[in-house]
Amino acid sequence: MTKAQQTIIDRLNIEYAYQPCPIGADPFRHAQRERVRSVLGIAALELVQLAPRSRELNHALNKVEESRHWAFDAIDRYGPEASG
Repeated sequence: MTKAQQTIIDRLNIEYAYQPCPIGADPFRHAQRERVRSVLGIAALELVQLAPRSRELNHALNKVEESRHWAFDAIDRYGPEASG
């Protein structure tokens, strides 16, 4: 693993790390958000290990981050009654 890959992996480990449930937050929605964070974090780490460092890899990682954003918005907007 190159130093550049390790730098990206370190950044992803911070961005996709577990976040404790804030006081007063809905624990079910928080759990859903954490599942999304976990799944997409694993996907991002796999991309870094599989694809060579390139502009295309950066685009792929940006799309994973965008997916996280839209998934969180859907969870926050529609909540537990819409899941499943």
